[in-house]
Amino acid sequence: MHTQANTTLPKLPGMLIRSLFTVARDDQATAAASTIAGQFVAPAFSAEQLQSFHDAFGGFVGEVPLTLMYCLAQRVHLAQMLDPEFPWPAPGLVHVSNALEQHAPISPTTEFVMHAAIKLPARGPKVSPRRLRPLFTVKFYQDDELVVTCVSEYQVMPKNAPKPTKTREAKTATMPGEDWQQVESWRLSVQTARQYARLSGDFNPIHLHPFLSRWFGFQQPIIHGMYMAARAQAEIERSANQAVRSIDVTFKRPVPLPARISLWQQPANNQQPGRYQICGAEDHLQRLEGSFSF
Repeated sequence: MHTQANTTLPKLPGMLIRSLFTVARDDQATAAASTIAGQFVAPAFSAEQLQSFHDAFGGFVGEVPLTLMYCLAQRVHLAQMLDPEFPWPAPGLVHVSNALEQHAPISPTTEFVMHAAIKLPARGPKVSPRRLRPLFTVKFYQDDELVVTCVSEYQVMPKNAPKPTKTREAKTATMPGEDWQQVESWRLSVQTARQYARLSGDFNPIHLHPFLSRWFGFQQPIIHGMYMAARAQAEIERSANQAVRSIDVTFKRPVPLPARISLWQQPANNQQPGRYQICGAEDHLQRLEGSFSF
């Protein structure tokens, strides 16, 4: 296991510039599974950051929304990707799933100490690209108390993947069944992605411009998965008038921009957590699904 030294979590602009130099990394190297661990310190969110996040989505009941914690976790991810032991380019990694759980009240004025670890899968020419999914775990502490855990899985996108030779046929699906309630629909544009990039600090090029997204295999920019998860959390909390304690998400299909999407949910009860999904408003294809509890 490779352990990083304790450090103050670097600012995003400097890390983003440094991440561009990671595109030269050789992702064909052969290596066994391993772990990168580290500890970081970051100040509490500013009042302006909290207000901006609330204003962008509306509906959040909790003072510090869980999906905002992912924005800080992602800074930790990027800091660890810059470690020479991380074998792949930082730009172009695709987020495939995420789970956030709150263990104790989050103080809006107390700094965070974050214990972070990446489980790196075995890699090499004989390993299927689909198995290249590093798993990031970030545990947030305030005053030595564990307040939130964030677990994120990413897919490594091969830089030289062959392009499709055939045009994909348009697909459609049926609407979710009667046990699902439609909550809300939204129109998303490239500007939506750029606004969320400024809000979250996630300037992954696959979200920003067609020229940049095509370099990583997407013909159009795609919306941030955690943007949709945050929209879902805000609407779920608005509907129930209470803050969620945990929320997870699995990203099924990218959402090329522009797009119109719909949120559906099965409310939580005393026996089981609630469930939600986001589908295309016209084709009804599922884009993501997840669960939540209060």
